[in-house]
Amino acid sequence: MDIEILDNPNSECADFVRSMPSARLCHMPEWTNMVESVFGHQGYYLVAHENGEICGVLPLMRVRSRLFGNRMISQPFSDYGGPLVKTPAALDALYRHSVELATQYGCESIEFRSTSAIPHNLHLRNDKISMHLPLASEPKEVWKGLRPQIRNRIRKAEKSGVTVISGHREMMDEFYRVWTVRMHQLGTPCYPRKLFRGIMETFVDNSGIFLAIHDGTTVAVLFVYTFNGCVHTRWGGALREYDSVGPNYLLNWSAIEFYCRKGMKWFDFGRSTVGSGQHTFKKRWGAQPIQLCWQYWTRPDGRLRLAKPDEPRYRRKVEMWQRLPLWLTRVVGPRISCNLP
Repeated sequence: MDIEILDNPNSECADFVRSMPSARLCHMPEWTNMVESVFGHQGYYLVAHENGEICGVLPLMRVRSRLFGNRMISQPFSDYGGPLVKTPAALDALYRHSVELATQYGCESIEFRSTSAIPHNLHLRNDKISMHLPLASEPKEVWKGLRPQIRNRIRKAEKSGVTVISGHREMMDEFYRVWTVRMHQLGTPCYPRKLFRGIMETFVDNSGIFLAIHDGTTVAVLFVYTFNGCVHTRWGGALREYDSVGPNYLLNWSAIEFYCRKGMKWFDFGRSTVGSGQHTFKKRWGAQPIQLCWQYWTRPDGRLRLAKPDEPRYRRKVEMWQRLPLWLTRVVGPRISCNLP
C-alpha cells in the first residue's frame, strides 16, 4: 500500500471520490485547494494506491491559532470529511500516515468528521446529527409527505407576500449582508465573505443562493451546494423580526422544489445538536437523522480541547457578542471564525 500527498487535483482522484456513495463535496481535492487559497491553512490530501489504483483518500487541513492550538481537521468548513476507502487496509494505511503527519508537525489532535466510526481507540463525539429529507422527481410527491403544519406554514408565507428568488454570485452581497445580521442575532462570529465566494468560484455548477423577499426586503437566505445527488444547506437563516410570516419555511420548500426538478435525491438540512430547536425544526419536515461520528486522535502526552459554542460556559461570550455593533462583528468575526472551521 502506497500513500502519496496529492499536489494538484486530477481526474483520477476526482472520479474515485464521485464513485464513493458516502463522498461529499469536501472530499474533492478542489475543496482542500479552495480552503488553502482562502484561509492560508496547509492542506495534505492523502491518496492510497494499491497495484496502481486508488483505493482510498483522506483530506486533511492543518489549522493553527493561538487560541485553539495546532491541529488537523478532515474536513474544515464542512460537516463531513474523514477517510473514503474501498478496503480496511487502505483505511489503516491512511490513518497511520495521518498520525505520522500530525506528529511530524507537532499537532495536538486530528479531527475526523465521518458518518461511520474509524475502528481505532479514538475519542468519539456523537452529539451532532445531520437531517436528510428524501426527494422525488416530482415535488408534489414530497409535498404530500410533509406534515400539515409545515404545509400551512409554507402557505402562510406565500399569503403574506413572501417570494423566493435564486441565483449565483450576483446575489452574494445580499446573502452575506442578511446572513451576518442573523449570525449577530445568534451571537456567533461570522465566516468571511471570501469563503462563500471561494466555494462559488471553485464549484460553479454545484452552488447557488436562495433569497426570501418580503415587501422588497430580503428576510431569509440560504447558501446551497450539491454533490452526488445530495443538496447541502449548511449556511442560512431568517431575520428574527420576520418570524411571524415564516419566510424560512417557504425558502426551504422553494429550494426543495427546485432540486427535485434537478434530479437530486436528498436534501441535507445541515448539522444540529440532538434535541435542539434546529433539530426539532428539521425533524418536522420528515427529515431522517444521519449520525455524525467525529473522532479525535490526540498525542500521547496531550489532551483534547473542544470548542462547543452551545455549552453553558460560552453563554456570556454569546451575550457579549450580541451587544457588539454589527459592523464590528463583520470585521472581527472572520478573524475568529477562520480558526473555528
